[in-house]
Amino acid sequence: MKKIFIMSILTLFLSASGGYVLGEETAKEGAISGTLAYSCPVTVMMMGRDVQVTFDALGVFIADSSDNPFNNASVRILGSGLVLKGAYHEVGSTTYILSNGDKVFATYEGKSIGPKRMKGSIAFIGGTGNFSGITGQGDFERINVQQPAMKGTIQGYTKSKLNWKIVGPKK
Repeated sequence: MKKIFIMSILTLFLSASGGYVLGEETAKEGAISGTLAYSCPVTVMMMGRDVQVTFDALGVFIADSSDNPFNNASVRILGSGLVLKGAYHEVGSTTYILSNGDKVFATYEGKSIGPKRMKGSIAFIGGTGNFSGITGQGDFERINVQQPAMKGTIQGYTKSKLNWKIVGPKK
């Protein structure tokens, strides 16, 4: 009887402490650098000397390292830009669909640094699956091609360097 009681207490203790360890927080993090190539139609609204543009771009992100989880992600970018008094400012949202099906969501903001060029920042705002709870940020530079393949479209690429982190329960 004493043996059963001691085993029960030991089992209870191990179960309780094991449950605590399983609920402990763990951090995953990484760095991403790579190139995002995209193409999209553009909607333009002239407002005198100023211009409003909107677009829904599709593309692919190629990480500099083939083992990066963002490598070969398909990407959708929904954005809007405004040329006001000669200065271009753009904001938008991005969804990365990773090879395993997880999604990562980001917002970005950028300003023109010359013809067909823009610099800006990206912030991760969430994700699904293994990337649920992702945060992070980084910078990008975008270059649009001088001659698009079809009238009313743009094509180009961005070079970005980003850092990310996930804090969540251990699995």
